[in-house]
Amino acid sequence: MFQVSMKTQYAIRALVHLGKVESDCAAHIAEAEHIPLKYLEGILNQLKLSGLIVSDRGRTGGYHLARPAQEIRMIDIVQSTDGDVRPVECVDNSEACALGATCMPRKFWMGLKTAVDKYLSSVTLADLTEDNAFVMTAQAGQELL
Repeated sequence: MFQVSMKTQYAIRALVHLGKVESDCAAHIAEAEHIPLKYLEGILNQLKLSGLIVSDRGRTGGYHLARPAQEIRMIDIVQSTDGDVRPVECVDNSEACALGATCMPRKFWMGLKTAVDKYLSSVTLADLTEDNAFVMTAQAGQELL
C-alpha cells in the first residue's frame, strides 16, 4: 500500500504548528501535536539539517521556520523526512525490475510519481495553516486524478 510515513506526518504537523505560532520549543510542539517528544526531537533535527527550520538556544529559544510558510512546499517536507517519492523501486532504477527498461507497467508508475510530485509541489505549508487557501489547492489537486 502506498502510504505516507508517520515521520512525515509528524513533520508536517510540527511545521503547521510552527507556521501558526511562529516559534516554540520542542516540548510545547510535542504536547500540542500529540507527538512523542524523543521522536519529535529527531524529526526537528532532520528538518533543521534540511534547512526548513532554525533553532535558537537559551531560555527564550525554540524552533521557527527558516523561511516563510508560503515558500515551503509539501514536497520539501516529504523529501527531507523520507526522500523522493517512489511508488516502486524501478521508478529511479529500471534495472531493479527483471524486465528493465522494457517493462510496460513502469510507465504507469512513472506517471503516478509525476502526479504525486506535482501535487506535493503545488501545496505549501501556508496552504495548511490557512484553511481557505488549502481548499482551493485541494480542488486543483483533484484535477490531477
